[in-house]
Amino acid sequence: MEKKAFLEIAKIINTHGVRGAVKLDPWCDSPQTLKKIKTLYLENGTAFDVSDVKIMGAFVVLSLSGVTTVEDAVRLKNKILLAKREDIPIEKGAHFICDLIGMPVVDAVTGKHYGTLDEVMQPALQEIYVVKTESGARVMLPNVPAFIAGIDDEAIRITPIEGFFDGEAAEV
Repeated sequence: MEKKAFLEIAKIINTHGVRGAVKLDPWCDSPQTLKKIKTLYLENGTAFDVSDVKIMGAFVVLSLSGVTTVEDAVRLKNKILLAKREDIPIEKGAHFICDLIGMPVVDAVTGKHYGTLDEVMQPALQEIYVVKTESGARVMLPNVPAFIAGIDDEAIRITPIEGFFDGEAAEV
């Protein structure tokens, strides 16, 4: 599967002040990630240099090149910002969720195919992988080392609980 060159990283949710700053809802693991990205893009390819990045709780306020008035900023409200994949810092061994969706889910030992990753839910404590089985059932699997043995370019390798994919596990 070909990986996207640009990834959605935030949504502009409001203006901030009168000099064109914008308030973002960050869609990355931490708002701090946006402090490390120097250029952001709109879906139409328009590029902005980033400056004055401030973390305000769960939100980020920043300035974009060429956006100097509140009127300029208002025109960007509700727009999605993207970043080049290579500009987004990611820990070794971590993966972008968009790269995992659609991957086969297989037994780490036997190679048995259980289905494909259909969704990643992110409640407060840990990620939950939702696996769509060949029968169309959707089974939830916590993203913890006890279940997820590893992820490589070919598959998500799991250590299933006996009966987990045999209709005994709760479906989503």
